[in-house]
Amino acid sequence: MSLLDPITLQRFARFRRHHAGWWSLLALLALSVLALLGPLLVGHRPLILQVDGVTRFPVFAGHISGRELGLKIEGEPNYRLLAEELKRDGRGWLIMPPVPFAADEVCEVMPAVVRDAQGRWQDPRGLIAEGRIFSLNADGTRRQVWTIINGRPEGDARLLADGATVARAKFAGGELTRRVPATDRTDWAPGAGLRTLIPSPCPPGLDGHWLGTDESGHDIVARLFGGFRMLLLAAVIFLPCVYGVGLTLGAAMGYFGGWFDLVLQRVMEVWSNIPFLYAIIFLASLLEPSLAILILILVAFSWIGLAQQLRAAAYQVSARDFVTASRALGAGHARIIWSHILPNCATVILTTLPFSLHGLVFSLSALDYLGFGLPPTEPSWGDLLHQAKENWHAWWILGPTLGCLVGTMVMINSIGEALQDAFDLRRQQR
Repeated sequence: MSLLDPITLQRFARFRRHHAGWWSLLALLALSVLALLGPLLVGHRPLILQVDGVTRFPVFAGHISGRELGLKIEGEPNYRLLAEELKRDGRGWLIMPPVPFAADEVCEVMPAVVRDAQGRWQDPRGLIAEGRIFSLNADGTRRQVWTIINGRPEGDARLLADGATVARAKFAGGELTRRVPATDRTDWAPGAGLRTLIPSPCPPGLDGHWLGTDESGHDIVARLFGGFRMLLLAAVIFLPCVYGVGLTLGAAMGYFGGWFDLVLQRVMEVWSNIPFLYAIIFLASLLEPSLAILILILVAFSWIGLAQQLRAAAYQVSARDFVTASRALGAGHARIIWSHILPNCATVILTTLPFSLHGLVFSLSALDYLGFGLPPTEPSWGDLLHQAKENWHAWWILGPTLGCLVGTMVMINSIGEALQDAFDLRRQQR
């Protein structure tokens, strides 16, 4: 059957007339293309970095030691802080991805602080009643720290020296009262470029986090993007596996029939009665959860429905005259199933595909929500929903996550309905 034959073209035209399904397909394809770009859009490494006249591409090169960039650290620098230092010193520049946070990166939300008209320190939320303000090194460590009470320095001021934090000055009522030691000439007057720490979950708009952070300090946008990439990877593995098992067994049952069909039906009945959730809990207690293990478990429980549907379609096709003629001409069983049975079951295969994907998205999200899915370090929409349940005041966790999950499932269902309309036999007879 040609992809450009009149019947196929008619089906494609009917699919396009289903506007919700057509635009949902285009939207999912566009999101999938963006997900393939990965670190070019969402990541903590610069796209281009130029330091002291040397140009690098950290997004492709990976880990770069701070000493290679003229810093005093062996580890990888915080590039967002490094950008400020390079601009201040005139040593170079860098270009970060549109979302400069990685999905697995634990971020400390440290917005800049300013003084009000009375000279009191305040962060974006307002006056700092009790907290700390500090300056930062390029590696993210603190250089100088001041304790703030009612917007003014109070108590110890500290300096990071030789890897240890030591008190170097005393403040009272915002005034410097003592230097430690007395001969210290460090400028302890808080100046520009100071920050404060806001605990997570952090509301949107602070320190470059468009949708805020979750309770672990992960950027919500990066986490949602990483969760979609994880679902896309799961679909790429899950669908070929479940369709490989379901199509093979379903087509064989419908084609051979007899005792082979009878035995497999009894096996499917027994297997389908195993409680799925209890099986997941039992296996999760024995094995360390991972994407590969979850996909293997989901495939083991998801092929039955597809095999039953394909069995019914294959049973009807195997009774056709062209199948009988192929047998009489000496065609082998594998050739008949591959060349005649499966192509004539294309309606079942294509119309069930979106709903299999829908079940995968729902199952992975539900397992992560219940705590039996991916490890907490992996981005997951279900884990975000679990955090939203524990932090009802953090609406920025629940709203975007629920919107992404519901929107994705609605688009997948719309594609499935459009495919069913396109392959509806009653419409083909009109």
